[in-house]
Amino acid sequence: MRIMKLAAAGALVLSLGVALRADDDKPKGPSDKVKAWMGGTRPVGIVAGASRVEVFRVNPEKPTEPMGKECGGYPVISTGKEQPKEFAARIAAILFDEKTYDWEKGKKCEFQPGVGFRLWQDKDWVDVVLCFNCNELEVSTIPPGEKDRKTSHEDFDAARPALVKLCKDAFPEDKEIQGLTDKGDKK
Repeated sequence: MRIMKLAAAGALVLSLGVALRADDDKPKGPSDKVKAWMGGTRPVGIVAGASRVEVFRVNPEKPTEPMGKECGGYPVISTGKEQPKEFAARIAAILFDEKTYDWEKGKKCEFQPGVGFRLWQDKDWVDVVLCFNCNELEVSTIPPGEKDRKTSHEDFDAARPALVKLCKDAFPEDKEIQGLTDKGDKK
């Protein structure tokens, strides 16, 4: 009887250890600071649950008049192959990591994004546009029933290597993207 109890206790400890390791593999949610910066529960939920990602090259100049296909308010100039939920999870991990952002500095460069990602959860979306000239990104969405885009903007110097890798994976034939380096010019 004692051996059976010890075996049961051992099995319980082993299963708890496996469960804890499995939880460690799940993407972590953002800190309260990142969640607030991203605009709250809705955009965070979309990013966390995204099942696919559209990838775009965007024109860095935002027009004042409505246009055709856009991402983050920037005109789409080309479209890459749609990416699966695993790609979305990689983006989420970067966006949710508080260490991605340089909260204390402001740069004097003009934001000129060249890449856009649209993360989809069902029929709802969040756009992420990236500027590798000044290592800045914008996260934006238009909440249902509203007309105005809600946008958050921040520096991503620490996450540049991971974001460059994502872009290279999304645009394997794009020479400009393939020429990006892990270290950009500091502005």
